Amino acid sequence: MSKRFTWLLCSLALLTLGEVRAQWNPDGGDTLAGGKPVYFNLDNPITSEKEFTFIAYFFTQGVTSNFYPTNDFFQGQVLGRLFGRSTARTSDTLRTAFVEQRFLPFFIYTPRLLDGKVTLRASFEIDWTWGDAAYGAGGNQGAGFNADFVNIQTQNVEAEIIPAKGYAINLGLMRMFDSPYHPYRTTFDKLQTSGFRLFYWAGDAAGVNARHDFDRGNIQVGAYNLWENRIELPDDVWLYKAMGMYRLSPKWNVGGAVYHIADNSSGRGGASILGQGPKSLLTEYTGAYRFVFPETQYETRVTWLGSFFDYNQDYAFGNHKLSGFAMYNGGTITSTERTISEISGIGANMRYGYRFGESNNDEIGFDYIYTSGDGNGNNDGNYNGVITGNTWGAPGNLPISTGTALLFPSGNVVNRYMPLVSDIANMGFGMNAINFYANKAIVRNKYIVSVNGAYAMSNASPNGGGNVMGTELNAGFIWKIATFMELELRAGTVFLGDFYDAPYTNGDAFFAEDQQLNRRPTDPWTVFAAFKWLMF
Repeated sequence: MSKRFTWLLCSLALLTLGEVRAQWNPDGGDTLAGGKPVYFNLDNPITSEKEFTFIAYFFTQGVTSNFYPTNDFFQGQVLGRLFGRSTARTSDTLRTAFVEQRFLPFFIYTPRLLDGKVTLRASFEIDWTWGDAAYGAGGNQGAGFNADFVNIQTQNVEAEIIPAKGYAINLGLMRMFDSPYHPYRTTFDKLQTSGFRLFYWAGDAAGVNARHDFDRGNIQVGAYNLWENRIELPDDVWLYKAMGMYRLSPKWNVGGAVYHIADNSSGRGGASILGQGPKSLLTEYTGAYRFVFPETQYETRVTWLGSFFDYNQDYAFGNHKLSGFAMYNGGTITSTERTISEISGIGANMRYGYRFGESNNDEIGFDYIYTSGDGNGNNDGNYNGVITGNTWGAPGNLPISTGTALLFPSGNVVNRYMPLVSDIANMGFGMNAINFYANKAIVRNKYIVSVNGAYAMSNASPNGGGNVMGTELNAGFIWKIATFMELELRAGTVFLGDFYDAPYTNGDAFFAEDQQLNRRPTDPWTVFAAFKWLMF
């Protein structure tokens, strides 16, 4: 423990010592000569006259679909891969119909007494399905007749200390994203399309993060305690990161990151009875790869090393934008007697967009995702696939920026998160996936139509199945009612491929009507209407 904290304190000291080279902008955004903003990254200015700021997100959607959890214990609420251990299955006869709601309040306190150099942020989450329960206690419930449920969930409680202009130290339970931008001073749209796009790490974690923003980029280091377990034993899970971005020109940004996880827990802790870590049942819920081995005491060490770039990310300098990343993960799982697994995998992404109209809502583009796969898993002592935060959290990443509604997860979610691919590792089989999108504003910044298509295939085939995962088509209509208020209507379906002929990938489905075991499941579809309001 002493070495860990010595390393952390040294890192913080290096960030806070020395001459401040950045030109401080009280509005929080980096600027070009003449004051033209390159990007905007503040949720409220440092020089705001308000000590207390309230921000909230209200979301309500009505959904109908042909998939749902078949286990009554989940009460229809589940987070995990469709056809995984979450028991989420499709049906050719049954249909869901429900309304769910989320309220996410954010409280920000910056006392004048401390000259704006310290900010406390606290955010909470209140979720329910209309009519689900009343007079009780529990998460994601409380809209039954009479309501009165204890269901508020703590999302973040963290303090930000600004020791000098351009520097910030965040301490507490905070957002831990794989984007180089400040998670509290950047719009979520930008966080999910920059850096590693939340494909590897995106969640709330307790720890400390220190960053330095200067005129041409930023650098940050952090340490997070993912699972503490027994406080008297060295059985914790710690994640460390170092990330930086440099602006080569007003149009081009490049950057890189190193993550390292030290997991001494042997799978203890985690979500409910599922545990966490590479051997846990959690991985079969989240769609990550599950390692199978007899040892009950083991240590996991994984390091991620990656780089990313983006060109004209906000369409500020033209009608073309481009971004991409590559990430390598390597490590070992060891016991006292042997090396259980050698880990080596790679993931990559390329995203292109073209703005053909007057606004950013007039856009076409594509998004390509690659992850290496391993057909025999760890059976030979080597796993050549990807590992993400989904091995330790539910969810531990958020690949919600592809534009799909079913093949990859959608961000329109409250209590039910059941995509076909919830982890880019794709259960260890890897994948090649391409997503196409096209948006057109019928009335500028008012009425928008949206069409998306996606195709995915695995790089390794499961036992009894093929490589074709499926093709998604979805279409939507967006009505921007007012500033930060909109209504979205969308419908989508996926035509499943032979990947889901395999017993493991289709949930070992049994079809009583024709006594066929492991027939390809019914194609999933969904229709929803979502009302969104971001209030200040």
